[in-house]
Amino acid sequence: MIGRVAARFEDPRQRAGLLRLLWAISTGFTLFGFGVIFYRIFFPR
Repeated sequence: MIGRVAARFEDPRQRAGLLRLLWAISTGFTLFGFGVIFYRIFFPR
């Protein structure tokens, strides 16, 4: 699997797509985390 990822990093277009995918995943996790934090603050039990 590492070999396939390394091969994708050789081509600039595929590298851009891979980096966009990783950026979208990390942004999604960050927004989800902030959503949980705000939910816990504004809707305590």
